[in-house]
Amino acid sequence: MPDLAELTTAVREAPGVRAKRDLALVARALPQVDGDDAALVEHAGEYLVLGGEAIVPAFVAANPAAAGAAAVVTSLADVHAMGGRPLGLVDTLVSPDREHAEQTLEGLARAADLLGVRVAGGHLTLGAAPALSAFCVGVAPVPLRAAAARPGDALVAAFCLEGEYLADGPFFSSLGARDPGRLRTDGEVLVEVAERHLAHAARDVSMPGVGGSLLQLIELAGCGATLDLDALPRPPEATLERWLVTFPSFGFVLAARPERAEQACEAFRARGLAAAVCGDFDATRRLALSLGTATATVWDLAREPLTGLAG
Repeated sequence: MPDLAELTTAVREAPGVRAKRDLALVARALPQVDGDDAALVEHAGEYLVLGGEAIVPAFVAANPAAAGAAAVVTSLADVHAMGGRPLGLVDTLVSPDREHAEQTLEGLARAADLLGVRVAGGHLTLGAAPALSAFCVGVAPVPLRAAAARPGDALVAAFCLEGEYLADGPFFSSLGARDPGRLRTDGEVLVEVAERHLAHAARDVSMPGVGGSLLQLIELAGCGATLDLDALPRPPEATLERWLVTFPSFGFVLAARPERAEQACEAFRARGLAAAVCGDFDATRRLALSLGTATATVWDLAREPLTGLAG
């Protein structure tokens, strides 16, 4: 059995978690920003969902095609995490030369086609250090807000487990392994659970991994959570140590009322996705991991905020 102390350290010290501490700059400069996966703007009785993602420049330089795909995946995940349907995407690309730009745009176009989102426009500059960002707009009839999680809620984790790791890094991609017809509709399940009121809060699993992403959610909600590692869905080839800090192309943590949590899981399973109730939310403002009969605290937000975006 893995050492629980080592697992808590792995989550706490993950580069993706440490990087989130820089968001304190946003909290100070823009106190009205709530830190959710995307912004919600009320419009015509629904909500526009506005999200943007910048890809790490070193990744854009080293693997432009994969970076283009990542720009699409991350932007759509932010919209889906809010209970939204993506409407369109634009990108901004700076490339050192035409070859780099072509590879990046090909990766972006391929991922957009696989995931069924229109690339409606963007911007291109050649002859400078590489940089890539993507921006997606969607619509949410019933939004999922991270801040809506409450003590007593059940913790649901959902993933697509079809896929493979990209080299030795933290990225687990389903784009090459899953049926394209399913890839295009996987995100619809977040809209379904929101509209059926099976869950009321969510966050996508991104660079901080499942533990770090859950930590961001509870910071915004002002509550705590325990993640049950025995119940956490993961690919058979992935160790707990690696999976906890993995950035999957489809992964979400959600808060649901206990009596509706299994129905939320079934909505994912009906689409061939993995989902399980794997913990609960509490009033401690701490993130904890449980394994077997042991429990260990990863982070105490009352003593040490992560981003400060909770206000």
